[in-house]
Amino acid sequence: MADIHPKIWQPLHPAIRDRLDPEYVAYHEAHLQYIEPDEIKDWDGSTRTKKLSLPPGGTKPIPVGSINDYDVGRFSVRVYTPTGQCDERGWPVLIWFHGGGWAVGGLNNGTDFCCWACERAQCVVVSVGYGLAPENPFPAAVEDSIDAVRWVASSPAELQNIDTSRISISGTSSGANIAIVAALSASNPDVELPTARPSLPKPVAHPPASLLLFIPVVDNTATVEGVWKPNAETAPWLTPARMEWYRDLYFTQDGHRLRWDASPNLAPGTLLSKLPKTWMGVAEMDLLAPEAMAFSQQLKGLGVDVETSMVHGGTHSILSLHGVIGRGYKMIEDAVEHLQKTFGTG
Repeated sequence: MADIHPKIWQPLHPAIRDRLDPEYVAYHEAHLQYIEPDEIKDWDGSTRTKKLSLPPGGTKPIPVGSINDYDVGRFSVRVYTPTGQCDERGWPVLIWFHGGGWAVGGLNNGTDFCCWACERAQCVVVSVGYGLAPENPFPAAVEDSIDAVRWVASSPAELQNIDTSRISISGTSSGANIAIVAALSASNPDVELPTARPSLPKPVAHPPASLLLFIPVVDNTATVEGVWKPNAETAPWLTPARMEWYRDLYFTQDGHRLRWDASPNLAPGTLLSKLPKTWMGVAEMDLLAPEAMAFSQQLKGLGVDVETSMVHGGTHSILSLHGVIGRGYKMIEDAVEHLQKTFGTG
């Protein structure tokens, strides 16, 4: 028999309830507040496999030309190819890194976005199943992200008719973190990273065409007393406790957090200034919003072309709930428009 008074594990903070997107409030109070937080339990891997009885938050993936999975050494990829035929240049490519705190998630995450980007921006999408912590701690995910970009840039046989001069790199949350580092490496091919040691050779290739970031983790030295302070006590779902839990799974040494292949905001300005034009989707009420906005300003100060899309009243769940939150859907539309302009497919 169902509990008529289920325990509320994750209530919304009353100080921000009226500032949150009403569609998010309705979904959170109907569903999310009753979910027991993972971070109060010891890691046993069940977080990756547990099934939650939640209404879908995303949208049904739209049809694409083909979807194929491949093994690429340490990691796997899922390749989405548009319907129709490419022009004489070949298909542009979007490389996608899912979120999940470097510890959960996989190729099945973000399928709706990958299909949407594939068809609407007329590009091949390569979703990367990078190694997850704690089995694969830092810098494994970074190494996989860099090798994934190098693999795509080498025009492998698995990717037919691609244009390696039009490669955009993208990710959400922790996936955005490793996407930034992969873009830094691709934009500065002669620079050795502080920690990560990619295994694939550096291809002779063009620098990335753009960087597309959703609710990114930028600063792994962030604290509740520092950059997180504005939203530390009120952020729904991704709380400081949950973020620290993810970090503890990912990092085996505290000193690693200070290295720029973990915290890309700490990279030298000479490297950051070479990043391609960047689109950044930020959710106002997200714990990570202050560090994302600080990074946006940092890049602009170095001369990088940055477009920031702020979702007012949005939370860290904005992308995964775009099917029930109109502002999340609009964020995806803005991101796809950036890709269309970058690739010349709009």
